[in-house]
Amino acid sequence: MFGVQGAWPLVGRDSELSVLRDAVVPQDCQGAVLTGQAGIGKTVLAQRVSRDVEANFDLLYIRGSALTADMPYGALNFVLSDLDDAAVDNPLILLRSLQELFAGRSGGKRTLILVDNIEDLDSASATAIAHLVKSGAVKVLLVCQTLHAAPDEFSDLWKDELIRRVDIEPLSLADTAELLTLGLGGPVSRSVVLDTWHASGGNPLFLQAIGREQVESGYITTQDGIWVAGPRRSPDPGRIITERISTRLARLSPDQRRTAEIVSIVGAMPLELLSDFAGGDEVDALMETGIFEIELTQQPMVRVVTGLIGEVIRRQVPVGRSRELVQQLAAASLKLPMPALSRMNYAAWCLDSSLEIDPVLAIEAAQLANRYFDTEGALRFLGAVPPEKVGAREVTEKARAYGIQGDTMRALQILDAFISSEPQDPNLHEWVSMQVLRCRLLSRDQVRFAEADVLLAKIRERLIREGQSGLEGLAGLLAETDLLDAELSAHNGRYAAMIEPIDDLLRQGDSMDPTVRHQLCGWLAEALSMTGRQDDAVQLSRLVVSRLADSTEDPLLAESAQVRLFSVMLISGQWERCLAMISDHQEGSLAGIFDGTSLELAEGCLYAYAGRGTEALTKLLPALSQLRIRDRQEFLSLAEAATAYAYTLIGDAQLSMSHLGKVDLAARRFDWHTARATRYFSVLASTATRDRLQAAGEMLQLADEDRAAGNFGHELFFLCQAVQLGMTDVGERLATSGMDGQGVFAEICALYGKGVASGDTAQILKAAKLAADVGNQRLAADAANLVQRMSADSPGEGEKRAAMAASGILRTVGRGGGELRQRVLDKLSERERSIARLVAEGSSNRDIAAMLTLSIRTVEGHMYQVYAKLGVSNRSQLKMILE
Repeated sequence: MFGVQGAWPLVGRDSELSVLRDAVVPQDCQGAVLTGQAGIGKTVLAQRVSRDVEANFDLLYIRGSALTADMPYGALNFVLSDLDDAAVDNPLILLRSLQELFAGRSGGKRTLILVDNIEDLDSASATAIAHLVKSGAVKVLLVCQTLHAAPDEFSDLWKDELIRRVDIEPLSLADTAELLTLGLGGPVSRSVVLDTWHASGGNPLFLQAIGREQVESGYITTQDGIWVAGPRRSPDPGRIITERISTRLARLSPDQRRTAEIVSIVGAMPLELLSDFAGGDEVDALMETGIFEIELTQQPMVRVVTGLIGEVIRRQVPVGRSRELVQQLAAASLKLPMPALSRMNYAAWCLDSSLEIDPVLAIEAAQLANRYFDTEGALRFLGAVPPEKVGAREVTEKARAYGIQGDTMRALQILDAFISSEPQDPNLHEWVSMQVLRCRLLSRDQVRFAEADVLLAKIRERLIREGQSGLEGLAGLLAETDLLDAELSAHNGRYAAMIEPIDDLLRQGDSMDPTVRHQLCGWLAEALSMTGRQDDAVQLSRLVVSRLADSTEDPLLAESAQVRLFSVMLISGQWERCLAMISDHQEGSLAGIFDGTSLELAEGCLYAYAGRGTEALTKLLPALSQLRIRDRQEFLSLAEAATAYAYTLIGDAQLSMSHLGKVDLAARRFDWHTARATRYFSVLASTATRDRLQAAGEMLQLADEDRAAGNFGHELFFLCQAVQLGMTDVGERLATSGMDGQGVFAEICALYGKGVASGDTAQILKAAKLAADVGNQRLAADAANLVQRMSADSPGEGEKRAAMAASGILRTVGRGGGELRQRVLDKLSERERSIARLVAEGSSNRDIAAMLTLSIRTVEGHMYQVYAKLGVSNRSQLKMILE
C-alpha cells in the first residue's frame, strides 16, 4: 500500500534522470534547476540523482523556508559555523571564505548542493550559493515550482548557461498505470487509472494520496485480484490531499482566491469572460502558481489544473460568499454566456449550497447530466423542480436517466404511466422527445422490441400532418426521426436498408443542419463498412472526424465520430491503427462515450480479433473485473466471451470454459454489433474443448445470416474463421466475398480463400504475410501452418521455398497456439524478464531475492508488474505462457 510520507516507486522519469546526471557529472556544466508544480516529484528526483553520484561528490542539503526567508544567511547558518566570526561580518570576506571552504574539501571531491524550495531562500544565501557556482567551487541541484518566483541570481545562472533547466511534467497515463500497479500491489483497471489520472493531473503526490485514501474510502476496491473503481463516479479528496491543497490556497490573495473559486465552481470558463470578470492579473498569477491552465480551443477556456484542487476549493467556499458569487456569475454570464457544461456545474453548486435553482436551469442541467452519463446528477436536478411544475420534459429526462442505468423496464413504466395519466399530449416538441426515447427503450426490451418500429412510423405520421399547418421547427423534428431511424436500423443489424435513405437525405445540400449531417454521415459510414465498402466507410468517417475537430463545440459529437471511425477501421482490418486511436484517445479529455473500461475492453477485443491472446488478456481481465462492478453499456457478456477466447488462444481450456459459461445473451436484448461479436468469440472459445469442424459449421451459419441481411463486410469475419477452422470447401466463397469487399482484411480473405480453394501455396503465403503485417497473428499462423502442411506433400523446389517462408512467418508470430516466448518477454524490462524466468523455473520470491540481491518486497513489486503486463494472475499461468 502507498505511504505518502514514505518511499514510493519512481516511474516514468528515466529521461529526466539522465538529463540531470549529465548536468552534474561533466566538467562543463555546474548543475541544474528543476521546476514543476508542487508534488510533481522534483525533490525526489534531485535526491535520487544526488545518491547516484555521491561517490564523486560531497553532498550538502539546504532548504529554503518562510521562517528564515528574511534572515540574512538563514539557510546557510549551519555552514557559517565553520568560519571565523570576522569572515561572517564582512560579505566580501564571507564569499571568499566560503569559496575556500568548499574548494579545500578533502579527498579531491567537489561539493554538490541540493537546494530545495529556492523561492523561500533569503537573498544573502542565494547570492552566496550563486557565487560558489560561478567560481566553480560547487555544483548545484536547485528545486522550485517556477523559476520566475526564484531569486534572480539563480535565473542568471540558467541564462548564462552555467546550469540547465529541467521542467518536470506530470506523469503520463502509462506511467500512472505503472505507479498505481506498483503502489497498490496488483493489476489496476483502466477505469481506476483514468479516474485518478484526471483527478490528480498526473501529480505523483496526489496519486499516492489517492491510492491510500480511496482504498480506505472504498472508491478503489479489489475484484478478482484486480483493483477496480467502486460504484461512485470519481474519487473524493481525502484528508491528506485537502490539507496539502489548502496550504497552497492559503498563499493566494483574496482576489486570486475569488477567481479560483469561480472557475472551480463552473469547471471551465471562457478566458474572455473570466478576464472581464476577475481581471487578467489574477488569472496570470493563478497560471504561474500551477492552479489554472488554459485549454486552447476555438474559444480559449480556463480550468483548474486538476479535479482534486477544484473539488477542495469548491468545498471551502462559505455559504455567504456562495450567494455573492451566484449574483456575480449571473450578471457576468449575461454579457458572455457560459458553456453548457459550466451552467450544469453552476446548477450543481447552487444545490450544494442549499440554494434554489430556476426550473428551466434544472431541466437544462438534467439534460446535460444525462448526455454525459451522470444519471445521479440528472435525478438530483430533477428533484429540485417543484412537483406542480413537473411536465413532459422532466418525466422524459427521469426515464432517460434510468434507461442509461440499464433499468429499461422502470424507464418504460415511467413514460407509460405519464402518457396514460395525461388527458392530452404535451406540445409537439416535448411529445416527439418523449416518443423518441420510448423507441430507444422499446428496442432494448426483450418482449416489446417490435413496438419500436411501429412507434417510429406513428411519430412520422404525426409530423407529416403537422407539417401541413406550417409548424415552426418541423425540420428539426423530422431530422430527429431520421437519426432515430438510422439508430434503430443499426441496433437491429439492418445496415443494407440504411444506405439509400441516408443518401437521399444527404442530397438536401446546405439546407440540412450541420450537426444532423455529421451524424447521418457517421451512420452511413458504419453501414458502408458492414455491407462491404470498407474503404469508402473509412474515408467518410475520417472526413467527419476532421470537420468536427475543426468546428464543433460539442465534445460528445466529436467523440461519437471517433468511435464510429474506430468501428469501421476494425471491420476493414486496420487493427494497429485502431490500437493507435485508443492510445491517442485515452490521453485526451474524455467526454464519456468511451470511458476507461470501454477503452480497455475495446483494446482487449482488438487483440483477440487479431489472435493475440496474451496481449488480449492484459486488457480484458482488468476490464472484466471492472464491468462486474459497473456495466453501464452492458458489455459484460462480450468481455466474458472475448476473455474465454483469449484463454483458448494461450491453451488454458479450463479458464476458457469458466468464462464461456458466464456468457448470457438471453438476459437482455443487446444491440446487433455487440451480440455478433459475443457470438463470434464464444464459438472460437468453444474450440478449446470441442471439434473444430463443429465450430466451423457454426461460423458458416453466422456468415449465412450476415449474407442474408446484406452485411457482406461483417460476413468475412465468420467466413474466414470457418475456413481457418478446417472447412476448406468454403474457400471459394471466401475468395469471392473478399474480392467483392474493400479494405485490407477483405484483401487477405480473397488471397487466403483463393489459395485454399485452388491449393496455391503462393496465394496463401501472401495472405499470411499481409495478415502478419497488419497484426493478425492467428490468421497469419493458420495460413503459414497450412502452407507447411501442403508443402510437405510435394518435394519440389518451389514448395521448399514456400515452407521456408512460412517458417519465417511462424517465427515472427508464433504457431497459433500461443505467442512465442520471446515476444512475451519483449514486453518486460530486463529486471522483469530475469525474475519471470526464475519464477517459471520454480523459484520462490525469497530465493529470487537472494539470487538477485533484492528485497522480497522489491521482487513482489516486479512480480505484480509482470502479471499486469502479461495479463496473468498466478505463477502457473505465467509458467504456461513462458514455456
